[in-house]
Amino acid sequence: MNSLSKYTSCPCWSGWALDHLQLGLLVLNAQRQVVFANEWFLRHAAITAEDIVQKTLIEVFPQFERSHFIMFLTQALTSGFPALLSQSLHPAPFPLYLPSAQRSQDKLLRQSIRIIPMGFGIASTMDQRYTMIQITDVTHSVLRERLLKAQASKLQGIANLDVLTGLGNRRELDEKLAQELRLATRENSTLALVMFDIDYFKQFNDLYGHLAGDECLRRVADTLREVCRRPQDVVARFGGEEIVVILPKTDRAGAMQVANEALQQVRHLPIPHAGSMVSDVLTLSAGVAVSDPAHALTPKALLELADRALYAAKASGRNRVCVDNAQNLAE
Repeated sequence: MNSLSKYTSCPCWSGWALDHLQLGLLVLNAQRQVVFANEWFLRHAAITAEDIVQKTLIEVFPQFERSHFIMFLTQALTSGFPALLSQSLHPAPFPLYLPSAQRSQDKLLRQSIRIIPMGFGIASTMDQRYTMIQITDVTHSVLRERLLKAQASKLQGIANLDVLTGLGNRRELDEKLAQELRLATRENSTLALVMFDIDYFKQFNDLYGHLAGDECLRRVADTLREVCRRPQDVVARFGGEEIVVILPKTDRAGAMQVANEALQQVRHLPIPHAGSMVSDVLTLSAGVAVSDPAHALTPKALLELADRALYAAKASGRNRVCVDNAQNLAE
């Protein structure tokens, strides 16, 4: 197909569209019939010129009926102004296929489509008004953007990760706690926070060495992850041997149950601890604090309550759970 004149008796606009552009090009007449389709379009659509020329787009592509593409085409013809279909909202209107060697997950080309109606002034000098449809392949741009987003997400995950335990770090804790408290306020629900501390961890390190201490932290972190297994639960390392758990939509009784289960599971690991003054195996102490609709707390206040409850658990003998609440914050 060398020129438009092969498909139309109107050679005056045959120079308007080039046959060998590295993008798709269609030309419609006033009846919305295709009078020109370039080689690029035919190749990627896997059709011949005879399959499409002198037919409407809906005859060739029935899926276009009542589609956004037809709506945009109608608007452009009515207004006389070009219309653009972006790939983000309309990724693949035309069934145009990638060469098999380039296919990965996607088979269809991602497309940016521009509909350009011939101006009324130019059309008045011709036999009728034509419309050009320009289809640009943006597949590589989409894939590149997808890769960049994945890399950014991975970097974000690393930035919020405690390398030793694989838990969220203090940054993750601060972000998630503020987010979950806002959500609890909107939903008029409770949110519990549990702060865990390994009992006599300094003595453990002194007795068994820091590498054993690191492995101990990892095993405790894994145990807390197993206990706090709901998708919305957040487990993060607060610092040193302290680990904090955020429990959305959980009241005091529920948080106490989770904390006691965690203490029991750690005792059952079991990790020997000859330097402990409460047990011959590793144990935890825990402090529970709750923010409820009647006493909504800031992240700082909730952490302070949990820390105070944890201190009470240590002061009363360790290897136990204590609770504090918003009513006691002012005491």
